[in-house]
Amino acid sequence: MATEKTSGSEAEIMTTPASSVSSQPKATALVADIKYNRLLVPHDGSELSDKALNHAIYLSKLLNAEIVILNVLEHLHSKDSSSITATSKEEPGSKKSDRNLEIKIEGDVKYMIEQKISLCKQAGVESQVSYKIQTGKPVDEIVKVSDEMSVDLIVMASRKDSSLVKKILGSTVRKVMDSITKPVLVIHEKESPDPSQT
Repeated sequence: MATEKTSGSEAEIMTTPASSVSSQPKATALVADIKYNRLLVPHDGSELSDKALNHAIYLSKLLNAEIVILNVLEHLHSKDSSSITATSKEEPGSKKSDRNLEIKIEGDVKYMIEQKISLCKQAGVESQVSYKIQTGKPVDEIVKVSDEMSVDLIVMASRKDSSLVKKILGSTVRKVMDSITKPVLVIHEKESPDPSQT
């Protein structure tokens, strides 16, 4: 064992004899089975969710992974006016099972989808980017979509909040982590103090 002095403190450097290196398991064997092909990013339209999306963009570019942005509408009446229209188109001479479905989205929802997908593409994401809108409870829908789409990693944003209510009820992130076996990357941001209370 050797001791090296670094800026006023001592650090111990441990060396392993070359003969024992080959008998140790290789570190690469531990990570060989991990591959992130599809990233799920729950997004509620907030700036904090955009920060989580930025992390997903970085990972996508690094790993060539697909990004799926998920927006869960728990209370439909709270959203601005938007419309989603689905029309079945029947080709002449086709069977009923061969009908095509044309889906048209208009309004604020369409703008939000286009904006997030455009952000990913402008940042250099070359793999597929998709946007999914679900209705229901956020935790349930995040878990359901992650299973249905076989995502490999969930990238979520969370505010660090010390309030008692948050501790008792738990955050959406905590509930997702408790309900799922897939890895979750949590992007934290400490909530800034309210200037009126100082």
